Amino acid sequence: MASKFQRRQKWWIKFRHPVTGQRIRESLDTGDEARAELLRQRLDLEVALLEPRFQAAEFPNAILLALGTGAARTEPVPAAVPPATAQPVSAAVAVPHKRATLDEALAAYLRYIAAQNAPHHVANKVSILRRFLGTERVEKAGGPVKTKRRRLGNDEVAPDPAPFFTGTHLDEITPALVQDFLEGTGLGRKTMRHYRELFHHFFEFCLKYNLYVPANWHRPNPIAALPSYVTRNQRITFLTEADANAQIAALAGEPAMQIAVQIMIQAGLRRAETLWLTRDSIAPDLSYLSVRNCCDKESDIESSLKTGERAVTILPPLREALRRYLPTLQGRWVVPNGSGRRWRPDCFSKHLRVLNKNAGLKWTCLPYRHTYATRRAAEGWSLFTIAKEMGNSAAVVEEYYAAYIRPAGISASFQGDVSNAGHVQDHAPLLEGFREALPRGNGSFE
Repeated sequence: MASKFQRRQKWWIKFRHPVTGQRIRESLDTGDEARAELLRQRLDLEVALLEPRFQAAEFPNAILLALGTGAARTEPVPAAVPPATAQPVSAAVAVPHKRATLDEALAAYLRYIAAQNAPHHVANKVSILRRFLGTERVEKAGGPVKTKRRRLGNDEVAPDPAPFFTGTHLDEITPALVQDFLEGTGLGRKTMRHYRELFHHFFEFCLKYNLYVPANWHRPNPIAALPSYVTRNQRITFLTEADANAQIAALAGEPAMQIAVQIMIQAGLRRAETLWLTRDSIAPDLSYLSVRNCCDKESDIESSLKTGERAVTILPPLREALRRYLPTLQGRWVVPNGSGRRWRPDCFSKHLRVLNKNAGLKWTCLPYRHTYATRRAAEGWSLFTIAKEMGNSAAVVEEYYAAYIRPAGISASFQGDVSNAGHVQDHAPLLEGFREALPRGNGSFE
């Protein structure tokens, strides 16, 4: 599809040649936007006619027969019929393409993700499909049986919600329908983006295995027409020194929960990485943590960490906390639940919310990780070092934490504290640095 853009008061057009694949940019030699749009539409039609794929335009049946594609057929002509009365080639009847059924594509997709993903990732994908198609339909197509049900009382089980889509064919799932589903679930934008990724992956699978014939070859995957649901200009939330001390003190009654929060605040680990830590993940001299993949043999689940394995430096405050905590630890997991097994992430967060609500606090796991990053940035750590410790890229760290990085003109001896808004509390060392940087002369700093 051709698109236009403006450069130095002239409109240009760019498109990709449908046969050679070469990217072409040419000037339209006009500054009138209306005329440029008409030229763009004309070029769009000409490019569509050059499209080599058969479904881009309806070819005459005579051409399809000459190519031997099998997309058209003719009725057999009896030998006794004179040639003049035989059915002409142009009257051939095209065989319509069979519409793909959703149940057939869903069964193939469930087998594919079960072979390609870890079990807990499969469960996450299937839960989204259950919400869209209904539990009964997904299980009938070969999905895992839902064993856990939300209970309303001792014996009463909450019914599953009604399926949002009850159609039969894949082409009935339109971008507008999926958008209505996503925006009607009441989910946050980040979760909506995860749902969108699943639907996009599902249609990519159907296209790859010829289970879906797109109606628009310029946008084969219909989910590509949906908004990206990317949250922009979102302010990060982190704890001040007083907030962190209050949070750690509120969990004094549960040492495992307390050490988990300290690890996230003082080492920058994600929630999943913290819950997968084992006793041998901690160096004997308490100098570093090893974030690595491992297996929970009791649940038969592999960790499948998001960004692979890395080593994280243990800073002095966390080292002291671990020195007090590890001798009391029994079992394999550094952060065990009440029965000594590994915490499930959602259960851990739910228990943390209950403890914080009782203490009048509102913090969750993500602000703990933000706290670590903002503190290291304010201390003057380089972007590369912070990214390496956190398991991120330097570009991600710069995007979120650039506002908390010490400017290059500040003296290295400056050690002012940083508040929640990122303001400097002690200005005296900064003023001294400015005085030293002033040129010698008659001017006065004051």
